[in-house]
Amino acid sequence: MAVLNSLLASYNIPILLGLAVLQLLILLFLWYNHAEVKRLEGRIKRLVETGAGNDLTAVLERFHDLGQIKKALDQMQEKVADLQVGLEKSFSRIGLIRFNAFPDTGSDLSFALALLNREAHGFILTSLYARDETRVFIKPVHNGRSTYRLSEEEEKALAMALGLLTPEKAAS
Repeated sequence: MAVLNSLLASYNIPILLGLAVLQLLILLFLWYNHAEVKRLEGRIKRLVETGAGNDLTAVLERFHDLGQIKKALDQMQEKVADLQVGLEKSFSRIGLIRFNAFPDTGSDLSFALALLNREAHGFILTSLYARDETRVFIKPVHNGRSTYRLSEEEEKALAMALGLLTPEKAAS
């Protein structure tokens, strides 16, 4: 031990100065940390005091509720997308013409019904009413046209379904 003391005796002053500088650096670090803690405490205090009498738990619950609302909104958007796919295939264009197919029946009991989807694909259903029988015909429609010859009433029903004829004009 005496050997170690004699060896270090010539370095006592630099060692003490190094320890003093290290102690000063530690004090500066502690002072900085203290200031940072005070700053964070102020931010937490402002967060807790929302001004409306709410505490931090109430604010956090609102954020939780917003998350649930976003989740519900996402689910509804998925359902709307599914419905849109279904609507594209469903009949959304309709034209109906009632007429008297045979003058001896005396009433507009015959009809031509055009049912089309958004792409103008579908069919025309025609019913011809007579006193002793009723006949029903169906003619396919693709891109707003039928490969079969259409009667005047069927053409009016198709034009009405395509939006080319209003019901008022079709009646005349």
